Amino acid sequence: MSFGNDLRTLRAARNLTQAQLAEKALTSRVFISYLETGKLLPSPDLKRRLREALRWGIYEDRAFEILEKEPTKREAESTRSQTR
Repeated sequence: MSFGNDLRTLRAARNLTQAQLAEKALTSRVFISYLETGKLLPSPDLKRRLREALRWGIYEDRAFEILEKEPTKREAESTRSQTR
């Protein structure tokens, strides 16, 4: 599972639409969609707002732990270019 999949699963479990979550987390519906599809990663501030909006408990922290271990897109591209 990825952060985006976990976010989507938890949002659905809370019966929230992307628009509703975006409103609660003070971001846009499009940004929530990008997070769920893995196109973007949230900033530390947005991670905090998502936790609050979803009432994210200790048992759901796995997604954030995974996210913090994932390299940024720039880091991943740098690693790939170094191995060529």
